[in-house]
Amino acid sequence: MAQAQPLKYTVTHYRKQQHTHDAFIKYIVEDHLPLAMPIFKKHGVVSYTLFVTPAPLNDGLKQEIGKVRPTWEFADFDCFIEYTISDVQTIRNILTDPDWIGAVKDQEDWVGTTKALVSLGYATPYLLETGEVVNMKK
Repeated sequence: MAQAQPLKYTVTHYRKQQHTHDAFIKYIVEDHLPLAMPIFKKHGVVSYTLFVTPAPLNDGLKQEIGKVRPTWEFADFDCFIEYTISDVQTIRNILTDPDWIGAVKDQEDWVGTTKALVSLGYATPYLLETGEVVNMKK
């Protein structure tokens, strides 16, 4: 049964240390995604976003924000993937699709699969890129 509001499903990925951050992102975009996209479309993934988290950006942020919030943790993963889906069954369908094995065939060479942060929830916008404030009482 579909949810009234689309779900956001997110996964962080760490690269295997023998690869550079840039080579890892290139692998995802140029090798993995061309194989995965038809499967995502087949199972109704509404959108897919790759949020890249380079260490120099996060290290710089940590130096600044860490002064004010010393107990906060800062991203140490290489990327954050966000899927917009209609229901949890979409995830199951992708993971059990026979073609998915081919889409992740090189994963063990590139992705540190022993660790990830996974989440499922909703996103509600309040400030749009146009500058419009939405979803708030006047």
